[in-house]
Amino acid sequence: MSSDQLKVDSDELLRAAGELDALADGLEGALSQEKSALSVNPAGRDEVSVAAATTLSAVAESYVRGASAGVHELRKIAAVLRAQAVGYRGAEETIEEAFRL
Repeated sequence: MSSDQLKVDSDELLRAAGELDALADGLEGALSQEKSALSVNPAGRDEVSVAAATTLSAVAESYVRGASAGVHELRKIAAVLRAQAVGYRGAEETIEEAFRL
């Protein structure tokens, strides 16, 4: 028999939000620490070396932008989870108060 009930543990939502923030912090730290290592200098002054280095550096910049956007999205998800946890707690308190009357 299936149940149509939704059970939400606001403490678990807050824990998950904290884990997402920690993940975002770690990714952001690693990204800022390794960002300079992603830039490629040409091996020589010839056209091929310069073009290869330029292309690789452009790809690295694109990666950094994408990874930074991913970090931002993780932080947004964590914020939504926190807001939902607060909302569920508020709703539970309102319902409990209604039963006390």
